[in-house]
Amino acid sequence: MVKKSTKKRAHSAAQLKVKPVSRASSGVSAKDLAWLTAAKIKAIRADLVRMRDDILNTVRKQTVGEVDNGDSVDQASQSIEKELMFELSDNERTTLDMIEAAIRKIDNGTYGVCEATQKPISRARLEAIPYARYSITYQNQLEQKVTEAAEPGLDFSVIGETERAGE
Repeated sequence: MVKKSTKKRAHSAAQLKVKPVSRASSGVSAKDLAWLTAAKIKAIRADLVRMRDDILNTVRKQTVGEVDNGDSVDQASQSIEKELMFELSDNERTTLDMIEAAIRKIDNGTYGVCEATQKPISRARLEAIPYARYSITYQNQLEQKVTEAAEPGLDFSVIGETERAGE
């Protein structure tokens, strides 16, 4: 029965121009990613393409008009707006890269497999974040390392306070 369903999945994926998930080379069992049928992969790919197009359209629409004769408040406001847009576009660029990587993984037949551990990414995670690169366990480990490595910020709460000697 397993051979039959594998052949059927491979045939369906070939019709979609999408490779089935390569389980043998990644060490992932068929049971772990059984929910990723050819039809489901096709739907996920369509969602990812739609997400990519939405981000590209949003970025294209984001432009800040120059204020020629504005006062200092207008110029400061415009500066803040530009900074926020740059940050937004940086986040969007990162998300766009992750979406395009997920599309490539679908095309290569490795979608649903953690890039670091080569273990399956949970169904719930992929349904929530279809462009997830890592399993939730590995992602938590990465975030923990980043948190531990981060330097504590400077304490500006005492600025402006003066010590009053003798009082």
